[in-house]
Amino acid sequence: MEIGIRVLGTVALEYDGRLDLLGSAKERLIVAALALDAGRPVSLDTLIHRLWEDTPPAKPRAGLHTYAARIRRRLRAIGSGEPLVQRAHTYLLDIRPEQVDCHRFEQLAARARTLADDADDGAALDLLREAAALWRGEPLAGLSGPWVESVRATLSQKQLAAHLTRFGIELRRGHFAELVPDVAALLDRHPGDETLAAQLMTATYGCGRQADALQVYETVRRHLREHLGADPGEALARLHHLILTRAPLGELLPRREPRVATPHTLPRHAELVGRQEELTTIIRAAGRAPGRSAGTVIALQAISGMAGVGKTLLALHAARGLEPLFPDGQLHLDLRAHSPGQDPLSTRAALTALLRMLGIAPGDLPDELDDLIGLWRTLLSRRRAVIVLDDVADPDHLRPLLPGPSPSLMIVTSRRRLSGLPGVRPVLLDVLPEEDAVALFRELADEPHAAPDREVTAIVRLCGRLPLAIELAARRLASRPSWTAGHLLHRLTHGHGRLREIRDGTQEIARAFEVSYHTLDAEERAVFRILGLQLGPDYDAFTTAALADLPLDRTERVLEGLLDAHLVQEPAPERYTTHDLLGEYSRMLASSELAAAEREQALHRLIDFYVQASDAADRLIAPRRPRPNLPRHVSAYRKPLWNSPADARRWLVAECSGLIAAERHCRANGRPHEAALLAGSLAGFLHEERYSAHTQDMHLAAAAHWRAAGEPAAEVYALINLGTALSRSGHYDRALVTLGRALGTARGIDDTTVAEVRHARGVLRWNLGRLPEALADQEEALALRTRSGDPWQIARSENNLGITHLYLGNHKVADEHFHSALVRFRAVGDSHEEAHVLNNLSDLALRIGQKESARHLLQQARNILATSGTTAEHAMAQVNLANTMNASTELNEMLDLYQDSLTSFRRLGDRRNASITLHGMGSALYSAARFREAAEHHTRALELARSIGATHEEAQALHGLGAAEHRLGRAASAAAHLTAAVAAADRTGAADEAARARAALAEVRAEFSVPD
Repeated sequence: MEIGIRVLGTVALEYDGRLDLLGSAKERLIVAALALDAGRPVSLDTLIHRLWEDTPPAKPRAGLHTYAARIRRRLRAIGSGEPLVQRAHTYLLDIRPEQVDCHRFEQLAARARTLADDADDGAALDLLREAAALWRGEPLAGLSGPWVESVRATLSQKQLAAHLTRFGIELRRGHFAELVPDVAALLDRHPGDETLAAQLMTATYGCGRQADALQVYETVRRHLREHLGADPGEALARLHHLILTRAPLGELLPRREPRVATPHTLPRHAELVGRQEELTTIIRAAGRAPGRSAGTVIALQAISGMAGVGKTLLALHAARGLEPLFPDGQLHLDLRAHSPGQDPLSTRAALTALLRMLGIAPGDLPDELDDLIGLWRTLLSRRRAVIVLDDVADPDHLRPLLPGPSPSLMIVTSRRRLSGLPGVRPVLLDVLPEEDAVALFRELADEPHAAPDREVTAIVRLCGRLPLAIELAARRLASRPSWTAGHLLHRLTHGHGRLREIRDGTQEIARAFEVSYHTLDAEERAVFRILGLQLGPDYDAFTTAALADLPLDRTERVLEGLLDAHLVQEPAPERYTTHDLLGEYSRMLASSELAAAEREQALHRLIDFYVQASDAADRLIAPRRPRPNLPRHVSAYRKPLWNSPADARRWLVAECSGLIAAERHCRANGRPHEAALLAGSLAGFLHEERYSAHTQDMHLAAAAHWRAAGEPAAEVYALINLGTALSRSGHYDRALVTLGRALGTARGIDDTTVAEVRHARGVLRWNLGRLPEALADQEEALALRTRSGDPWQIARSENNLGITHLYLGNHKVADEHFHSALVRFRAVGDSHEEAHVLNNLSDLALRIGQKESARHLLQQARNILATSGTTAEHAMAQVNLANTMNASTELNEMLDLYQDSLTSFRRLGDRRNASITLHGMGSALYSAARFREAAEHHTRALELARSIGATHEEAQALHGLGAAEHRLGRAASAAAHLTAAVAAADRTGAADEAARARAALAEVRAEFSVPD
């Protein structure tokens, strides 16, 4: 049985004279979403977006499949077969478009328009009445959401276009009085539509009501002035003059345009894959333009995007989709701004081509350019056409081709940003999402489902998800029957470079980039070339100025020009990046067009800048941090002017990859001094951000360099940095050896240097759970710092002593040290370290059962860290906050905080804090009586603690695991783990932890009669 689908009203299935209104709003929404694309596949992501917009449920695909299954059952029940088809990542409603009322309406309206143009008004009216009968209320009635509103607006505009066609026919037939109420009602809904206003004025004047006709004009004029700041267009003003002068009615009636003036010159094009959001944006903007009288221009920008991003295809697809709304023609003209071997089309040539498309004979074309422009604007003043101007060079190239006030729509594509033009609505086009990129490759390859997903995904990533590159790669594979996707992937990764491999028989991706490159001026080309030498994945104007040897203000202007040309991108304010393939093209240009000496000089300038800027940032972030005073070559290039330590930290975060690459480049290319300087400047930041695994080699090399250079103080600090990096990575034994070397060298320098090594070794021994040894190191460091009288350094030692006493169970002594440190840090104005002490005080409060006090102290710490904290600090603060919460009432919130922190620690490679977090999760689950899950989390915490030799964390995990096993009835295992917990706590000197573990062990033995 053939079904029909209604969307012009309440969404429903129609069959055998009956209606099925479906079971829920979501089912109606899915049916509507598929019916509007009847016969075409719709991606799952598109359907999810249409159903839930930006707030999908936790498992949106599962929900979508559930609703689809219900719809499929309904279709089977009414005997319609299996029209709802699921394919790879898509659903398809396999019916003819005319089975959907909105598509049927469009077909009838289009046929009516054709008949009216052929002077068959009677037949046209019959079709329009049939089309109007399909409307049974507001489209998609009862549904809501941005996508629904967009569809509703588009369908309403198509209904308006059909009304306008009918009204024009009725006016030509002299049906004035009966037409006035319908036109007046519609004008009330569209008060700025000048075509409707003209039709109402004509109908009213045809009834002999001149004053009423003039009042319509005045009402519309006032509306346009108030809402758009514009006067009525030339056509409506002319009509007003005719009525005012009581012209014969025949002069007011709409004239039938000749058939030749309805051109359809859009070239054939491929089907669009993806881009639904951008397409919706264009169609929605076209449908919402008030009265279509303002000559709206939609500049498709990044649809001006980089070469090969798919600007033209999107423009053509949009133009096809808008045909019912713009029935007076579809024009396409390639302005050839980037056509190899051809000059851009001149204004005169472009206007001549466009006017010829509109049916103007060559002999009727004016000679003067101004007259050509005037004729073009006159012809568009009354036409509802869509014009695609493809590959515009710049705003000056486009400006003479813009219409005046017109109900037409102009879609423009360009590789440059088009600004300074009236009514421009930019639609920025980026590369394809990965799923759409894979779908495009499979569609264009001969065997779309044969290649493994892994290989196709790798290929489209190597193509930078750029549509043209994907098309070239897919067609190359399709043209070689003996090749597989794996072979193509091998060539892309092991051949002569991607730019040479991404091609087919007639085209290559590098050629598309080359055309864009040659449209730049000389300075822009020079900067684009040298961007291939940038060491980081993104960059700013400061690093670019150093590389290019340009003043900062000129560099900023050049980057703006490259941004406008879409040869660079700006993912964050004043941070730039280059698309993957364009980056390779830039590197190729740097290699082929710059001498080796030029490349090396540019990198030297960049590294000199990095050395100066990283040192300045480090000193602003931590002005009191001990560091050796080492001479630096002064860079000639401006450093950023940071207003606060937080600004400097943000710069380091942004430049981190480039700075690490610069240090590595210096080590590999005979510049050990600059490498060592960079390592020292970056040490504090990289340790705080938990980049320890990346820094061991740099600090090892720095220590070797300073030893060879005879700089013992610098060597000691490099060894301290190396020891800290090894400790943070869990290599405690190597860290102890390294700090032992540092202490031996420091004793020959001064007390300050010795104190710094003792401080670092005390922290390391605390991590190892060797608390008495840690206490001895920290007390020695405090004694040395007390002699120096530096309050900040004394506060550091006081804080560390507080932590050590806290773990030893000496709560009163710990409290005294923490408060002493707090007073000193506040006195010197170091709020960052103050936050660390507040965090430690909250830990103390929690251990002695003062949860509310702990939470209050922790909130103070978090308020400070909100502006200055690192990722690791924020994560640890979240763990501590979760520790203060009540598992019986706040378990879900606790687990969310723990999980978020665990993710951060894993990403940072911080196994010790990951173990602490897992232990916290296990304790929370234990308090909620979820003992099996608690045991699992404590087991994972134990594995991590043992992997790095963190004895204190090992003791805590063993205790938690034994307690959970006790509740699960595993007496022997519980006793074994609690016995091990006691032993580990005793080894570390953690008396409180040992006492708690002994009490838990005694409880197990008493309950289960487990022998000692």
